[in-house]
Amino acid sequence: MTSMAAALAASLPAPTQQRVATPQPAAPTKVPQRMEGVVDVEAAREVETVQLNSLVLLKIMKHSTDQLPPPPAATYQQDRNAPPPTNLSSHPDAVGVLLGLDLDGVMEVEDSFALPSGETSLGANSYSSNLLSHLRDVSTPDSPIGIYLSTHNGGFITRAAVDLLVAIERAAGRGKAILVIHDASRASGGDLSVKAYRLSEGARASAKSKKWDTAALVENHITPATLLTSIPVTVSSPSLINAFLTSLTTSPSASEQPSLTSPSVPLPPSFSALSDPLGQSLPAYLSDTLDALTLQSHEANNIAFLSRQIAREKVRHEQSIRDRDEENLRRRKGGLPELPAIPAEMRNGTKDPSRLELLCLQGQVDGLAKGMGAEAGKGLVRCYL
Repeated sequence: MTSMAAALAASLPAPTQQRVATPQPAAPTKVPQRMEGVVDVEAAREVETVQLNSLVLLKIMKHSTDQLPPPPAATYQQDRNAPPPTNLSSHPDAVGVLLGLDLDGVMEVEDSFALPSGETSLGANSYSSNLLSHLRDVSTPDSPIGIYLSTHNGGFITRAAVDLLVAIERAAGRGKAILVIHDASRASGGDLSVKAYRLSEGARASAKSKKWDTAALVENHITPATLLTSIPVTVSSPSLINAFLTSLTTSPSASEQPSLTSPSVPLPPSFSALSDPLGQSLPAYLSDTLDALTLQSHEANNIAFLSRQIAREKVRHEQSIRDRDEENLRRRKGGLPELPAIPAEMRNGTKDPSRLELLCLQGQVDGLAKGMGAEAGKGLVRCYL
């Protein structure tokens, strides 16, 4: 039986071995030749201007007028005392993410969405990451290129906004992110204020090293005036927005116009009524400036307290290191086993406190003071000239 089975097996044709094709790595996606000179693939060119879609501007203005809840206590720095309640801090800033594309040095903002109060990162389970995945599913712009911030009376960037801006630069992997600041208080008075900024080179270096102490600020030449770099911004107006604004204009009434031949209709005065603009705007600027000074003084006191605490801990830490070295030296002379050496990372365990919050508050005081001076000058010119 065994020989017959062997003979049958030998008479069968040998099975052909099928060659399994080795999977080749997918070729990298190349930018079309017509777009090579437009799309900055290597992120080598810095952002030179910002083109803001008018629909995005309307969404930012709408978000800035909403009643926002106060930020949660977790957003405050845990090593500081809570800031005192002020009228300025009671107006939470509206923050959102900008979506768009960088084309040849022009950052085109095509869409945006609002962020819940207190979110300062783009983590795996954050609101922004979940929303971006949904936008990607419906094939809409899903590339975060920056954030927008709504301030009051010429305010400045906040620490939470800086953290979010740095998080977007790291998430995008291109080292580019813009900040669009909209002044809601000035917009309510009929003066639209929209400005665009980006982090300066020194601020990016400090954010990359995650150091905002005194040594890092001095090394990178960071001040409230050099923290951000201004970028020109233009607002595009699609035809639909133009048509919408045109529909809001009221047609002239067909009522009887005043003239000399109709004495029953009084003639209007030949001059406009003189109004004092300082009655409402200047007290608001002054109140916000005083509140900003209060917050800045509170943060300066926090840093002074932390600096004294860190100095005492540093002296105690250095003394313990010297005691350990002297004990090991005595043990080495006596032939006894030495105590474990202190690692290098523990020898430099004390760190200076971060001054990013104080830097932002100083910029806020400066911006409010400049806005108050400009508003006072405008009122004086209108009253006396």
